[in-house]
Amino acid sequence: MNSFLLDLRLAYRSLRKSPGATTIAALALALGIGVNTSCFIWVNALVLHPLPYPHLDRIMTLWETTPKFAAERDLVAPANGLDWREQNRAFDHLALFRNWDANLTGAGEPERIQACRVTADFFPLLGLKPALGRTFSRGEEEPASSGVVVVSHGFWQRRLASNPHVLGQTISLDKQSYTIAGVMPADFDYPLATDIWAPLALEPRERSERAAHTIQVLGRLRTGVSVRQARDAMRIVAQHLQEMYPQTNQARSIEVTPLRELTNQVTDTFVSILQATAWFVLLLACANVANLQLARATSRQRQFAVEAALGAGRFRVARRLAVESILIALLGGALGIWQAQWNLDMERTHVPSEILRFVAGMRNMHIDGTVALFTVVASLVAGILCSAPAILITLRRNAGGDLGETLKEGGRSSSSGRARNRMRNALVTAEVALSLMLLVGAALMVETFQRLLTSDPGYNPKNLLTMQIALPDADHRTPSQITAYQDRVLRALTTLGGVTEAAASANLRAAEGFYIEGRPEPRPSDPRPFLIAATGRYFQTMQFPLHSGRAISPQDSADSPGVIVLSEAVARHYWPGYPRTASPVGHRVRLGNALSPWLTVVGVVGDSKNWFTGEASTLAYVPFAQSPLPVMTVLMRTTVDPLKLAGSARALVRGVDRDPPIYDVKSQEQEIAWQTSGVGGAAYAMEKYAAIALLLALTGIYAVTAYTVAQRTHEIGVRMALGARHADVLKMVVGQSFRTAGVGLLIGLPAAYGLMRVSSSLLYNVIAMDLRAFGLFAVLLAAAATLAAYFPARRAAKIDPAEALHQE
Repeated sequence: MNSFLLDLRLAYRSLRKSPGATTIAALALALGIGVNTSCFIWVNALVLHPLPYPHLDRIMTLWETTPKFAAERDLVAPANGLDWREQNRAFDHLALFRNWDANLTGAGEPERIQACRVTADFFPLLGLKPALGRTFSRGEEEPASSGVVVVSHGFWQRRLASNPHVLGQTISLDKQSYTIAGVMPADFDYPLATDIWAPLALEPRERSERAAHTIQVLGRLRTGVSVRQARDAMRIVAQHLQEMYPQTNQARSIEVTPLRELTNQVTDTFVSILQATAWFVLLLACANVANLQLARATSRQRQFAVEAALGAGRFRVARRLAVESILIALLGGALGIWQAQWNLDMERTHVPSEILRFVAGMRNMHIDGTVALFTVVASLVAGILCSAPAILITLRRNAGGDLGETLKEGGRSSSSGRARNRMRNALVTAEVALSLMLLVGAALMVETFQRLLTSDPGYNPKNLLTMQIALPDADHRTPSQITAYQDRVLRALTTLGGVTEAAASANLRAAEGFYIEGRPEPRPSDPRPFLIAATGRYFQTMQFPLHSGRAISPQDSADSPGVIVLSEAVARHYWPGYPRTASPVGHRVRLGNALSPWLTVVGVVGDSKNWFTGEASTLAYVPFAQSPLPVMTVLMRTTVDPLKLAGSARALVRGVDRDPPIYDVKSQEQEIAWQTSGVGGAAYAMEKYAAIALLLALTGIYAVTAYTVAQRTHEIGVRMALGARHADVLKMVVGQSFRTAGVGLLIGLPAAYGLMRVSSSLLYNVIAMDLRAFGLFAVLLAAAATLAAYFPARRAAKIDPAEALHQE
């Protein structure tokens, strides 16, 4: 212990003697450690701890599988879910739940609330107790006794003013009164963004329902039961239900998937790639500081020789060098965590509120003990890496028995000098290779991200205002009442100045099948189009191109023959010769079993494309009047900034009926910006890392070249005394640096290509491998390396031979 404290004191004194070099090294490591800590804050919140529930690895999601339609994770029929709960032997708790979007009325403006109906096992399964009150009992799963709710911490603060005496108060949901039984803690958030939980009270008819799939299921594994054992056990249950109910459960099985695997799947990939990139930045910083530490160790060879002559072991010297580098790294870590906090504060201001609600763990990003421990570990690792080259060279000298010769040679040893030069050149080579990998990777990813941000969605998102309206079931029970309300709203909106088109739509469901009259049944691999109910003028409002036939029109009423419009992706799949030799227009299709009505295809419209993958969505559109839903999206095409009309549009809709909640009023460009905000943030981070990488590479090459010139001052003086010209010296110094950088480029090019292939496969192959970027950045880095070497070389060319010959 005493020897370690002595090493700390000596290391501190040594660093104080060269404050400039210490500051430069600490700043370089602060950049590398800072970006790693910033990334780890995201990794810690989104990847490692996205959900705060104890024993998260034991919480499973359970799904029905439907091989006939290639459905690996389908919702669960209520009767099947109840049977699972009673018959399973693999889970301590099995909870059923169903999403429920409810209208909150009463005091204040009506609000659409994201709610969820759950069975009594739901809260014990997730393992968090309420902050106030209680949760539900099994008895409250009965319809006659289900008038209680548990509210979220956010709802309690926002709508109930954090009232500690809120228990027993009532709220109105869908015009029914519910008593508040409990308030959950701030950490509890499942399903994401849920405000209210109510008992899942199934009516007797639902308890025997096995055809309609409307339920989700969670389970907590029993202690000692593995995921594989749970899957085997639940497949036995599924087999038993197949035998008992062959008409509805034939060929249906049960899939068990850990909840963690379904959380933040795409976001996790982005964050993990950024963390890996940050490690590259830290390696670059370590290579820079390692060269600096190698130079400092070289200048102290006489000191080490004296200590060796007095009996100091070589590992004592190595430990001293390691302690010095670790102190610098810890200083860099302290600066890095401050930089990470600054980055976090800035990033929070740019994260859209919708992303905070619907990305698990996003709200919990902060610097905690885990982040601090990561920073300390990263600093220690960086310190050891920075000291490794100097320690290797020092141990090599001592192992060879030539430390004593240093007393006679004044620190000069040709063999160790060559070894040091090789080590420096190897570090510069590594810096250039790492820099090229980062620059190429960042360029390709940023180019890809920019393409995603500007991709064509298939319609025109400009000057398009959208709002959501949810009609209370009590006031709009019949399809004709829903359609009448929608007609009044659209007529009112078309009178608003600046609105050229208005329409409404509603998301229905994925079709149970896609049967074409006169053809065999679809294969399991065939896509089932997602159904959208659309009013007349919908395609004109969205500005979808009409490819053939006609669009849905106002004349497609509830009493008219059933019609359907297909997206081009559906038409191309089911009519392979479309549009040259085949067309779906005029054919009849059915979207479910034999009881489903036949619908005539009247048109084909352009595709709506996924902004991330660029793939066309398989969509089918039916008239709103023939499939009305009480929850609708209203769309307005405007001639001015749509947000300027938002207030007036809301007022007009409120004038039609004051009761329905109006929410999510925004422009379509805002919606796209929110969806793509993560990609935009990743692009910015990659640009920042690439800039830091280029800076570190240039400073590293400059420092090594300058040090080499200083060490070779005597040699350069001899050359010039023997007739070497300034141009010869310049060429010699720059050429040596260029050769070192060239080796790094040769290593970096294939490494960059391999790295991008791996990254592209992780990001669903959206990264385009543009070989021009490889050549461009190789040339750029070579030119930058030459420029970094030029200034020390120019100083070398101006050396006075007479003065240089007197230097030792």
